[in-house]
Amino acid sequence: MTSEVTALDTHLLVLKKRFAGRTATQLAELVSKLAKWQQEPCPLDELQFLDQLLHRLAGSSGTFGFQALGQEAGALAQLIKEELTSYDTANASPLAPQLLARLGQLPQWLITAAAPNTANLSLDLTGTTGDKTQLLVLDSALNDLADALVTYGFLVRRCEQLPTQCEQCWLPASIIITPAALLSQVVSWNKHQAQQQHHTPAPILCIGQDDSFQARYALAEQGADGLFMQPVKVPKLAKRIEQLKVEQQKPHASKVLLLDDDQELTEHYRLVLSHAGKNVRVMHEPEGLLTVLAEFRPDIVLLDVHMPPYSGVTLARMIRLEPEWLSLPIIYLSSEQDRDLQINALAQGADEFITKPISDEQLIRTVRTLCYRARQLSKLVSCDGLTGLLNHSHIKQALTHEYARVQRIGHPTSLAILDLDHFKQVNDNHGHGVGDLVIKALAQVLQQRLRTTDHLGRYGGEEFVVILPDCKLAQAELMFKDICYHFSQLSFIGSDATFNVTVSVGLAELNDFSNEEQALNAADMALYQQKSVGRDGVTCYQHSRLGRDANLAQDTSD
Repeated sequence: MTSEVTALDTHLLVLKKRFAGRTATQLAELVSKLAKWQQEPCPLDELQFLDQLLHRLAGSSGTFGFQALGQEAGALAQLIKEELTSYDTANASPLAPQLLARLGQLPQWLITAAAPNTANLSLDLTGTTGDKTQLLVLDSALNDLADALVTYGFLVRRCEQLPTQCEQCWLPASIIITPAALLSQVVSWNKHQAQQQHHTPAPILCIGQDDSFQARYALAEQGADGLFMQPVKVPKLAKRIEQLKVEQQKPHASKVLLLDDDQELTEHYRLVLSHAGKNVRVMHEPEGLLTVLAEFRPDIVLLDVHMPPYSGVTLARMIRLEPEWLSLPIIYLSSEQDRDLQINALAQGADEFITKPISDEQLIRTVRTLCYRARQLSKLVSCDGLTGLLNHSHIKQALTHEYARVQRIGHPTSLAILDLDHFKQVNDNHGHGVGDLVIKALAQVLQQRLRTTDHLGRYGGEEFVVILPDCKLAQAELMFKDICYHFSQLSFIGSDATFNVTVSVGLAELNDFSNEEQALNAADMALYQQKSVGRDGVTCYQHSRLGRDANLAQDTSD
């Protein structure tokens, strides 16, 4: 009987996976159409297909364990039915923004239901909601703020009840946004829900009107993670949300290179550090050190001082001969007790001296601290200070690495260059401080609406470069059209009025070129082509335009 039940459960899980995969594909296609439906009426045939899709989900989702998705699909089907009943081809109007927002959140109901108990489903939701930050906005008074955050690309769920009356809204990966007046209730509810689901409490950001010291102290004492005064400056709120998202993510698996000729000891160190979550590469002979450094690219190196006939001190100096490794943390491992000799060894190019024997706890703590410092330093060196994206040199380095990967594997990879339209006018009319906010806002929209596997960089000024591995040009074009539309909907507060900014995009596919510089030039040509035809949109590079566009007039630039 047990084997029969197991076989049945396995079969049901396969069916559930098949349903989830098909539904994820259909919902991804639906989400891709929403931006168009915000600007123009939904055609009758597509409205009828949407009605059929929602009815199918309402009827079958519950059978496969997606009850909430079925309920939401059923409610939306009633609204679409009303649209069909009153549909007039001659006088049709776009669907209501609230309806479009709810349709856009349908994929999240699929993810939410799959998360707790169907880890083996392996849902492929790339390009829909998988990389988006989930927000829970409490109280109807914050509906306008919720709408603004949707435009940025956050996945927003709303709860208009008091949190203590709602048991369905809490998600482990969410960030809660609440009026400051509700904080004490929200904190209690948040802790209770976290305990029930065996997770840590979600971060809480408060929206308030009292900016006094006493008010801030009270919120900090209750456990708030941020306070934003009304009217909320959405770009600053979005930046704080991004910071919290990074803090929630799984810790980086630091890479440790361990070079020591004592095989039993290095195996012990390897096991201890691997158990602590580190990715450890062991070497017993130093001859291939430079090759391993280039391939493994460790965060830190643990190096024995005495490895006859080699000296660890000399090896450290040899590593420093390469400018690429000047900032790589090097830790000496030695039984040497003489402090003067230790200091002399440190002066030759290392950062820390660990005396053998060392306890497992001390080894883990030392490695963890130095890995953290190394990552922070690497981030400072590689990231643009204003946006947090890769800076000019490092996005080009990422492009070189990705092009080499394309040559080895052959997967389709798209390259985009983005440029803010009429940006000089923004700085001239509203000041460079406001201009910086616009640049940061575009960076945040890109981070939310693109995948975590994509490489994002600020190329210079108001220009950005994005590398999209495993993404065909047609897919990239759809994504960037969506980004262009949503960015154009953001409102910025200027010197005397609110204003909007648009962005132009040029696309090329890395696979079509003999080196990465040619691809970058092609995307740049496509960008200027888009500038010449009116800005605010996306142009894909076509080989036939190479000669014709090579000398595009420079007056199309801003």
